[in-house]
Amino acid sequence: MARGLILGLNQYTHSAAACLLAADGNLLFAGEKERLTRKKHDGGDVAVLVEHALESVGATLDDVALVAANNHLFRIDRFHRTLKWDTALFSYQESYVSPYNLLPGVKRLELSHHMAHAWSVLPMAPFHDGVIVVMDGMGSTLHEMRMPGVDYYSELDLPEVDAFRSVPERLEQDGVSDKAFGWREGETAFTFQGTDLKRVFKRWIAEPTPALLHNYGFENMESLGAVYSRAASHIFGDWNTCGKVMGLAPWASSWAKDMPRKAVMTGPLETLQVDRARLRDEPAPNAWSDGANHAAYARFAADVQSDLEDVVLDYLKRLRQQTGAKNLAFCGGVALNSTLNGRIHREAGFEQVFIPPYPGDQGLAVGCAYFGLQWLQEHGDGDGACVGDRTAPMPYCGHAYSAADIDDAVDEYGPWLEEADIQELPLLEVVADALADNQVVAWCSDRSEFGPRALGNRSILADPRDGENIRRINTAIKKREAFRPFAPTVLADQADAWFDGVTPSPFMSLTVPVKADKAAKIPAVVHVDGSARIQTLERDAHPRYYALIEAFAERSGVPMVLNTSFNIKGEPIVETPREAAWSFLRSELDLLVMGSRLFRRRELPDPLTGDVIPRAIQNFSAEVVSDSEGETMAVRLMTRGETFDIDQLELGLLEAADGTSTLGEIVEFFQAEWDVEHADVIRKVDSLFQRCLLAIEPSA
Repeated sequence: MARGLILGLNQYTHSAAACLLAADGNLLFAGEKERLTRKKHDGGDVAVLVEHALESVGATLDDVALVAANNHLFRIDRFHRTLKWDTALFSYQESYVSPYNLLPGVKRLELSHHMAHAWSVLPMAPFHDGVIVVMDGMGSTLHEMRMPGVDYYSELDLPEVDAFRSVPERLEQDGVSDKAFGWREGETAFTFQGTDLKRVFKRWIAEPTPALLHNYGFENMESLGAVYSRAASHIFGDWNTCGKVMGLAPWASSWAKDMPRKAVMTGPLETLQVDRARLRDEPAPNAWSDGANHAAYARFAADVQSDLEDVVLDYLKRLRQQTGAKNLAFCGGVALNSTLNGRIHREAGFEQVFIPPYPGDQGLAVGCAYFGLQWLQEHGDGDGACVGDRTAPMPYCGHAYSAADIDDAVDEYGPWLEEADIQELPLLEVVADALADNQVVAWCSDRSEFGPRALGNRSILADPRDGENIRRINTAIKKREAFRPFAPTVLADQADAWFDGVTPSPFMSLTVPVKADKAAKIPAVVHVDGSARIQTLERDAHPRYYALIEAFAERSGVPMVLNTSFNIKGEPIVETPREAAWSFLRSELDLLVMGSRLFRRRELPDPLTGDVIPRAIQNFSAEVVSDSEGETMAVRLMTRGETFDIDQLELGLLEAADGTSTLGEIVEFFQAEWDVEHADVIRKVDSLFQRCLLAIEPSA
């Protein structure tokens, strides 16, 4: 790998991400830290992610010529000045001072938050000019944007259009007033031609409470994204579950039909009014487990969703009239709201609307990388690459796993996996048959998608014709709330026959109405309000996925499949073949595709005869908690980075199953020494097998 790589980072905050560009502008890698650590929205340092990114492209730290980064919580340049000292005092873990996190000796740039968001769409938009609108929870502080720094860039350095407006219009020089501890970016608009940005609009949001409060006082801020996130925190106890709020909102029409609508936010955006009293007094915070609260939650979700749509559409229509722009690029966390996005496409009046596959903060890494590429061109250090060429890459930008990686996964989980013999028929034909037979298929193939949507490489696929699949996949497979809807991937050239108001949606970014005469044919992908969040698929975008859906359409007459992300509740989308195998075995999925291989779950022999040999997994440790009289109260088993609650008999079975004794001999031992019935031992063997803690081998 030749020296000259450009590294973009979202660093020291949630959704940490990295993007690697070659010196010629080719996007080599984009990925998120959560996929490696298995902690959803994981943030902090990026050492493990940068090392992974470089390994993925066959490079080393010596190949990195420039790093550009963003953090919306604080300035990175100031943070790095004391980081080694802070780490020595155990304020941060050692990975913070890893060379893969600090990149010593590499030229470093830093961008303000909304500037990085704008650059994340600027090179990708399929048009040369238009407006970029950034809407999210909170961006950089005015104070930090005004703070001097070497190679720090913010939009305050950009030219303004004649009609530029800042809200509030007057801010104190130090960024505070009697109304705020400080000011943060809320919503921003730019015009652009090529790569030339100009400022059109900025709304600053007050920090009304000290930043030392929970989550930096985010719940008390009044950007569109912050108010919406406040609803997510109230209903689900997590500010980052806005997608659940959007999915819950349509249920108000049936669950809360007797509850009157009441505005949470009232526009226009420039003078946004937020009903703080309602936010403060809304009953039952974080009590979803009590079904008695669901109607009020649905009403709250519907109100905040409706307000968001009203305010944003009103603003965008006026922005279009003000600027005369024909094209819109929309990004920031608010742009993850596919219901809003659908209305923007249909009603805002722009000829083209572009929303990237990564509109949230993970996309900042892409924006920082492309800003770095442009910076190199302007300073004479580039090799002629042009950001403005806009050769947008596919969203499949993760690590490319090999056949050997699949072999390793099969070696680890082979006792619980059975590989299907597909020599007579091509894999796609076998999977299409399975889908048409209403089997649910997990699909892990090629490079993972960058962004929050699974788009055919890390997906769970099912037949959209069976409405029961909603309940089955939500509860038995993904183990999440039953109200959550599922999206269809539809062949692009047939989408108009099934949905109204279709515009290209290759990244599953927008929701459209399902045609009234088609909804009953695809109930598993129709939400309660008659809508669907579609992914329109062109053949050239993903030939293999397209061919699979074509094969399913030949069998079913339906040119789409149900597509949801391959993960279990609370976990990120699977990344590696190993994680795919483990997630498959922990759910009630029917089939697993890894690369060009097909697997199903291995079943216990029936009947389970005494001559088979149980063998426990290796390298486990157990913690036994006893009461004052020595009676076992709890047993906790640790293995493969997972923790399992088991009982004393199960622990005894694992200790006895060393591969030298048959099941019959083990049963006899526990009957004689523990006074345990034969059926109880067999039931525990089954339980351990289902959790992949015990394998069953044939006798010699």
